Amino acid sequence: LGAVRYTGVASAPFRQEQHRRSVPPGQGEPPGSTVTMTVAYAEYGPHVGEQDALKLTVAGAVEETGQVVAKELRVRLHMPELTLTV
Repeated sequence: LGAVRYTGVASAPFRQEQHRRSVPPGQGEPPGSTVTMTVAYAEYGPHVGEQDALKLTVAGAVEETGQVVAKELRVRLHMPELTLTV
């Protein structure tokens, strides 16, 4: 998990995790194979600016063939609206 600047330049990852899941051939996602990743602002806040995004990259491999598949997800961050009543 890392930040991507508004210019498209990616920073070094600030968090990395490894999880192993096995999927039998010809079957869909087996029960219990979902991985949840919670990232608090305290962790990502120091790495992102006002117009930046977070980039999550996931990779997997087929043990028998060595074939690799990768997927990338970019999440745009938005500042919450602030309403002041005086």
